[in-house]
Amino acid sequence: MKDLAKRLRARAQTAEIEGEEAAEAGFTLIELMVVLLIIAILLAIAIPTFLGVTNTASDRASQSNLTNALTEGKALYEVNGAYAANTVAYTSGNFSSQAPELQWNVGTSAVPDPCPVTIGNCVSVLVFDVGSTGDSEGLSLAVDSTKTNTCWYVFDLEATPGLTATTADFPSAGVFYGKQAGIPTGGSAALNPATDATTPGIKFTSTTGQNYSGAVAVS
Repeated sequence: MKDLAKRLRARAQTAEIEGEEAAEAGFTLIELMVVLLIIAILLAIAIPTFLGVTNTASDRASQSNLTNALTEGKALYEVNGAYAANTVAYTSGNFSSQAPELQWNVGTSAVPDPCPVTIGNCVSVLVFDVGSTGDSEGLSLAVDSTKTNTCWYVFDLEATPGLTATTADFPSAGVFYGKQAGIPTGGSAALNPATDATTPGIKFTSTTGQNYSGAVAVS
């Protein structure tokens, strides 16, 4: 019996030692390769999703700035019934006093004032005529989204289009949305539908350009 007990204890000790050695041996090369493969698959799924969310967030932030600028601009319009005071188009100072949290780069049809990509919360602004010369019934806004390399545009027409160029581009009074793939050198600049050389590519209808998701491509 004593010999049997000794043999059993010896076997138990041997099994315990072998188990400890197996535990200390770690993963085999194949097991490590399987783990790395699983990690690579997860990264391949996660990275595009993350980049897509980041890009979408950038566009949403730009669109939010554009919408806020439009709201503040319309509030200024109500003061004089035009985007002007005493027939003089609103300046950067007028817009800044209304919404100082935004940088308002107000230009003219001859000298647009773009928003450099290095400046956050910047809105390029242009007041243009809609129904007749000098009425200042139109507001053009532009911002950029650097993550997607996109320019976003909004055109607010407070009167029925009457000028030839404006009538050709817009079917009625209202707010219309556009976008351009690729930010121009110097940044996004507000466009004048009546005079800007790039706007012949803009053609809005009663069903196109009514929101950001349906924004008309600006050539």
